[in-house]
Formats: sequence, structure tokens, C-alpha cells
Amino acid sequence: MVFFILPYSAALMGGGGRVLWENASIFKVALFTVQQAVLSTILALALGLPGAWLVSRESRASVFLRSVTAIPFAMPSILVVLGFVLFFGNSGWVNRFFMAISGEKEGPLRILYRPEAIILAHGFYNFPLIIRLVGDGLNRARKAYGPAAASLGASPFISSLTVLLPLALPSLMAALLLVFLYSFTSFAVVLVLGGGPAATTLAVEIYRYARLSLDMQSAGALAGVETLIALTVFAAYLFFERKTRGLVSDIRDRSVEPGKQRRSLLMDAFLVLYGLFMAALALGPLVSVLVESLLYKPSRAAFPVISLRWWRALGEQSVPALGRSLFLAFSSATVACVLGALAAGAAKLADLRKTGHSAMPALIRLFVSAPLVSSGVVLGLGYLILYGREQSRSFWAVVMIHAVTGLPFAFNAISEGLRSLPPSTLYAAEVSGASPLKALLTVAIPLSGRRLRSAWGFSAAISLGELNALLILGIDYETLPLLIYRATGAYRYGTACAAGVLLMASCAIAMVLSEVTFLNKASQHKQHKV
Repeated sequence: MVFFILPYSAALMGGGGRVLWENASIFKVALFTVQQAVLSTILALALGLPGAWLVSRESRASVFLRSVTAIPFAMPSILVVLGFVLFFGNSGWVNRFFMAISGEKEGPLRILYRPEAIILAHGFYNFPLIIRLVGDGLNRARKAYGPAAASLGASPFISSLTVLLPLALPSLMAALLLVFLYSFTSFAVVLVLGGGPAATTLAVEIYRYARLSLDMQSAGALAGVETLIALTVFAAYLFFERKTRGLVSDIRDRSVEPGKQRRSLLMDAFLVLYGLFMAALALGPLVSVLVESLLYKPSRAAFPVISLRWWRALGEQSVPALGRSLFLAFSSATVACVLGALAAGAAKLADLRKTGHSAMPALIRLFVSAPLVSSGVVLGLGYLILYGREQSRSFWAVVMIHAVTGLPFAFNAISEGLRSLPPSTLYAAEVSGASPLKALLTVAIPLSGRRLRSAWGFSAAISLGELNALLILGIDYETLPLLIYRATGAYRYGTACAAGVLLMASCAIAMVLSEVTFLNKASQHKQHKV
């Protein structure tokens, strides 16, 4: 209520209906925001749908493809933008490759600071969602109905077209709506790659009105438009996501072991080519960040040479920024886990104690999941309006915004751990004299310690890459994402790349920490089998 609902409500109430009618440019900005989100979704679908079909077939190659293509989605948006500029930019590696082949002085890819750059970056950033969600849906449908379709004489193509794709349609729609939502509320990508007033989105315009023009009323009106559209899309996503869960229960009832199908030579060739293309698309921008941090051009016309110049200068800016980022991530992840543990525990106790059709567990999950639909820019605007500029421009305001952003993921991870506990565990603690809160803190949460560690690592990784709150609040607290943003804007790519490598390593460590739960579980399962 204090750190999310009231500030977000203040941001939405800060705008007026008259502003919408008096400022016609708001409708143009909203229209462009929707258009670029639709085109980004179509591009992500084109890139990810073949991969989803390959991933659904469960092979070693599909496991590799699934893992590699998920890397861009796990990286912070500002790092993806930096890699995008270095790889696809006017002087990027793709243009250098074509220039070396053709002998031309300019590459064919000239898309920076145009709407095409925003669409391509969003498609690149979000296509792993299509591969993962649609691939899982196709896999479930294939296991349940693939053998029956084959036994009736359907070829793999006919089976996919008439059976698997219709059954996986809820997964496909859920993935498309999620990609649209991420592209619609995107901020850093548009801020860096946008083409000025002709290619700006609602999130960027909220930032400009609030920070540059100090026009809180127009910023609030834009926030209301963005939230209304986002809520509509999220409601549709929940509908199709529920349909997806219905398919799972149906499969459990009638699943049949599929027979092994031999792939054709043409299919193997397509798998190899698509895998190489996706690996280059997913890893190329991030590898470019690492390579550029080791290159130095003595002059503008000189050929780049291998140098540690940017790494020697790390102590000046990057190392202090890394320390600030780590402290901010530690603080916000800890707050997110405390709030997530209390919310998950309250939902667990309400589930155990509910009589009839109690709405308390659903209400808790609804409020905890609400930040998924929110925008960090709008939330920061709400802090400025509700608590004032002086109170909002503080380190702890950023901590709470980052904690709210990571709260849904922390809640889900901890809830999974509590859900796995038998009800008799908490009943036994209460019979022994423990209050519900004491039973939660001393029994349930310690038994779910691995899930808690996973939630903390994932929340820390989210905080490490967050840039929105720092920009909208205008706080003088330079973290690695803010350093990369400023260095990229000033064309100091060497400094940005060195800081980017540090940010990449920090996020990777946090993500590995978040996966310790599953690694430990797999290890225990292996020991049990032995």
C-alpha cells in the first residue's frame, strides 16, 4: 500500500481528462506505442516460432537452442541496447562483415535512431519468450495427441497444422500478449534507440514530461493511458494462460508415450542452420560488448588494436558504480524476499484455514502480482507526486521501487516452496504452541530455504539491470546501468563496454545463484538413484 498502490494511484490521478483532449500529440504517441509493440510482436513471432517447433521435439539440439536463446532475455535492457548498437549499428559488426565482402565504404544496415531499430531490438530481446512458451505448449500437445494423429495416418506436417498448433493456440496467444506487453512498456530501448518526437513511446514521454518539463499533469495523463492499455492486455494474457493450464490437466488424463520419429536430412539441415542463426543473433550482441572492451582506436581513421586501456580505467568510474549496484541489488532483493515471504506465508495460511470460498488467497496473489503490469517510470512518477521531489530523490526510494519490481518473482518462488510442504507441518507447529507467524518464520520458511535463495538471486539480478527508477527520480547515484547509459549517449563505447562486461558477469552470477535450488534438487535426485 505504502510503496506501490498509493504512489501508483497518485500517478494515475495526477493527470486530467482535459489534458488528453487538449494535447493531440498524446494520441499520436499512444498510437505509435501500440504500432511498434504490434510490429515487434510479429518480428518476435517470426524469429521464435520455428525455434518453438524445434524445441518441442525434445532433443539435445533443442536443449542447446532453448538455453542459448534465453540469454538475451536474462540480460538487462541497457546491456542489450549497447550490444545491439555494437552489433547492428552503422559501424557495427554486421555492417563491417558486409563491407569486407562487398568492398563498399558503407554497410547496408542503416537503422539506428529510427523506428526500425526499436522494432528490431524488441524482437531480438523478446523472441526467447516465443520459443519457451510456445515450445512448451507444442510439447504438451505432441505428447498427448501426436501418437494418435500418427496412428490415423497423419503426416508430421498435417499433424502439426491440424492438431498441434490448434491445441497450442492458448500458449501462442499468451506468449504474443506477453511480448506485446514488454514491448509496449519498454523504456531504455526506446530512450537510446528512438528517433526523436516521431519515434517515441508513452513511457519515454512520461519521463520527459516529469523530468524535463516538470509537467506532472500531462505525465499523469500519459500514465493513465499506458496503464489502461496494459491492464487490458494483461487481462487477455491471464485468460489464455488459464486456458494453457487447462490443456495440462487434459494431458495428464490421456497422455500416451510417443513413438520415436526419425528426422529427415532436410530437417536436420534446417535445424543446424536455424540453430547457428539463432546462436549468432542471441550471442553476437553480447560477445560484441566483450570484444569492444578489448579494442582501442588510436585515432578515428586508425585500425583498432587489442588493448586493456578501458580495463585499466575501471577504478575511476566502473568499480565504484559496481559497488553501488551490488549494494542496491542486495538491499532491494532482501526487501523483496521479506515482503514475498510474508505474502506467501499469509496466502499459505489462508489456504489452510479458508472455509467455503474465501477470497483472501486470491486477493493476496492479485496485489502481489500487480507490479507485473506496472511500469517503473509510472511508479517513479507516483513517488514524485505523492512524496515530493526531496523525499523521493533518495537511495531508499530506489530500493523500494526495485523491491516492488522483483516482488512478484520472489513471491512465486517462495510460494512454490511453501506449496510443497505438507499441511501437517504447520498444523504440528501450531499444536506445539507456535502462533501462525512464529510457525511461518521458524518452520515453513527455513524448510523452504532453497526457494528463498532462488528468489533472492533472481530479485538481485532484476535490480542490477534496472535503470528506470534512477532516471525518473533523478537521483545522483551512478550504478552500472546508469554509467552505461551515459557513456553510450556520449559515444564513449569503450567505457560502456568495460562496465557492460562487469554488469553481465554480475547478472550471470545472480542468475546462477537463483538456479541453485534446481541444481541441488537434481543432485539429490541423482544421489537417490545411485
